[in-house]
Formats: sequence, C-alpha cells, structure tokens
Amino acid sequence: MKNKYKQILVFIGLFIFYFLINYFSLCNNDLIWNYGFCYNFAKGLKMYTDFNMVITPLFPFIFGLIMRIFGNNMIVFFLSNALIPTLITYIVYKYYRKAFIEIVLLIGFISEPNYNLLCVLFLFILFVLEDKKKNDYIIGLVLGLTFLTKSSVGIICLASLYYIKDYKKILKRIIGFLIPNILFIIYFYIKGSLYDYINYAFLSLFDFASSNSRMGFGIIIFIISVIYIIYKFRKNKDIKLLYILLFQIMSYPIFNLMHIVTSLIPLLFYIAYDTKNKTYNKYHKYLLIFLICPILALVVQNVFLKMTDGDNALKYKRIESKYYDDAQVIKEEIDDLDNLYMIMYEAYYNKLLLGIKINKYDLLLTGNLGYNGEEEVIKYFDSLKSGTKFLMYNRFEGGQSSKKIYDHIEKNYKLIREFHKYKLYEK
Repeated sequence: MKNKYKQILVFIGLFIFYFLINYFSLCNNDLIWNYGFCYNFAKGLKMYTDFNMVITPLFPFIFGLIMRIFGNNMIVFFLSNALIPTLITYIVYKYYRKAFIEIVLLIGFISEPNYNLLCVLFLFILFVLEDKKKNDYIIGLVLGLTFLTKSSVGIICLASLYYIKDYKKILKRIIGFLIPNILFIIYFYIKGSLYDYINYAFLSLFDFASSNSRMGFGIIIFIISVIYIIYKFRKNKDIKLLYILLFQIMSYPIFNLMHIVTSLIPLLFYIAYDTKNKTYNKYHKYLLIFLICPILALVVQNVFLKMTDGDNALKYKRIESKYYDDAQVIKEEIDDLDNLYMIMYEAYYNKLLLGIKINKYDLLLTGNLGYNGEEEVIKYFDSLKSGTKFLMYNRFEGGQSSKKIYDHIEKNYKLIREFHKYKLYEK
C-alpha cells in the first residue's frame, strides 16, 4: 500500500513538472497556433470554416471542449495538456518499466502541448493493446483516433497487415477505425463544414509536402532510423517495430528538430526497453539528472530575455515583450482592426493579444490553405470591398509564408504607409 502511494506521488509530481515546464516556457508560433485552435473552438467558432488548419480535428476538439467547460484560458490549456505526457509515462511505467526513466527524460524535452504528442500517446496505447491481444475493434478505434489527430500518422494503420492472413481480424480493425471518423463526418455535415474539413485537412496535403519539404541532417537521421528498424523487425518480428517504422512519417516532410525528436521517441523507447547491456541497466537511473536541463532553460530565458504579462486570450501567461510591444504598435497605428488582414506568421499572436476575432485567413501558410489555396485566397481578397486593409512585414518572411500572396498584395493594392517593421496596404 505504501508503494502505491509513492507511485501516486511520483505521477502527481510528473504532472506538476510537465505543467510548470510548459506553462513557463517561451511561446513559439506552433504553441500559439495549437492554443489558438482550441481557443477558437471553445469560443464557438467552426473548425475549418471560421478558421483554417491543416490538422485533423481531434486535438482542438478535445481540449477546446475542456476549455469551454472549465475556462477558455492558457492555465486550463496547459493543465489539461499536462495529462498527455503524464499518461505516456504512466503507461510505460505500468507495462514497460525498464524504459521508464528514458521516457520521463525524453518526454520532458517535447512535452509542449501539441497534437504530435497526442499521437505519441495513442501509439503507446496501441503497443499495450497489441501486446495484450486486446479486442480488434478497440485497436481499430485507437487507430481512427490517431488518424483524426494527424492524418499522415494514420499510416500506422498499415501495421495491421502483420495479420494479413486473418482477414476477420483486419475487418474488425477497419470497422473500429471507421466509427470515430464517420461520427466526425456527421458532425461536420451538421455544422455545414464538411467541404471545408475535406478541403483543408486532406486536399491541402497535395500542396503541403511540395511547399514545405526541408532537407538537411534530419533526412540522414530519418534514413538511418528506418534502416535500423527494418533490421530489428527482420530479427524478431515484433509488431511494435512496424508501428515505430510507420511512425517515422512524423518527421516528413519538414525534417526539423522537433519533428525528428518526436518521431524518434518510440524508437529510443524500444532500444532502452530491449537493451541487455548490464552496465547500462545498472546506471541508467542517473539519466534523470538531465531533467534539470528544461528547468535551466527556463532560468536562462528569464535572465536573458525581456518578458511581460500577456493580455486578453494570452492572459495568465508570461510572453516575450517584443510580441506584446508589436501588438500595441499595431493597436495604436490602425483604427479599424476588425477590417484588417494580417499577412504574417504572428497574426494569431497579435489577434489573441489584442482580443480581435480570428478568421480563416490568419494562418496563411503554404499547404494550410486547401486545394489550390493560394489562388483561392487571392481571389477572395480581390473580392473584398474597397478600403479593406492588409498588414505585412517590410520584408517577406520566407519559410512557410506565401510569397505569391505577399507579392500580389504588394503589386496590386495601395501602400498607405510604413511604420515600425510593417507596411500597411489598402484595397
């Protein structure tokens, strides 16, 4: 009984740790977008119709619903999302204890609230269900939820081909997979958002990979990982390795540090769980000392960066002062903020800070705009009434920003004035 209470205290401690690390960490654009999606849904906005996103809907649906019930703010967002890394570590502790310390450490570095981490949680649930030979309908259901979290990761459904000779088993999984997907199709049909759901969440993918491919050292790690996983699978035929192999799609096509690390979490877990090195097994507990790294990062951030309190939808959160200052400049310089389109990465940041309503053109990233999206956005902007204003940076940002939309506004609309680091155009 005493040991049970110790375990409860450990996981309460981990929950608090993940909450504090993420609540006090820096707000990057990915975090702001993920929070913004949930915030929008909690405010009653319709996904894909009132605001655009390329991800499938489960993450903003779950956490937006929680925020609608318990409070639409960043504290509730971070508290509810701290459950995800805590549940991952609990599953590993209960079923794969040998790799517990490694997972606590690894998850500590990627525990920021996001839909990718929810995919990791579903993957570990699938490991347990497969090992325990659980009901195939339930396995199919979890596969469906994974697909609804990030469509590309839905490729892990192919791991079920491991049972290709048992068509009844696969059929049950297909039925389980279809249940949550059909429910969401019905939901979007009732909401009048079914076309937008299909357009942004699926048809966007035709543009996303070609527009956002990033090559570099990450692709080398990806190739090495795939080769190693195939080698291990040929040796022991463990279905978990098939899931891990297919999960590497997480890093495609951007291959940046966060996506690569997230894709490697299940592989590193498997290596730690599978290792028979006595020296490593004896001393691996000392790896926990590296949990000090995220804490040190927070200390360094507050020493070297100028921070301030957020406002409106970003209330209760410390943010870098530069973002707050930029938003205040926009507020002072532009009278009619509701008749303004912000063509920039920080559109969500500015609008959440200023309390301005979000629209489906606040995330103008290539690959996030539906099929033939850039042309459709330009066509929409050209249809707007005269006097509509557009705010852009003095120089094109690059990255996933749309050069085509930026150039169209610059060439076809009237430059009103320049201030701070912005240019203001009017149609």
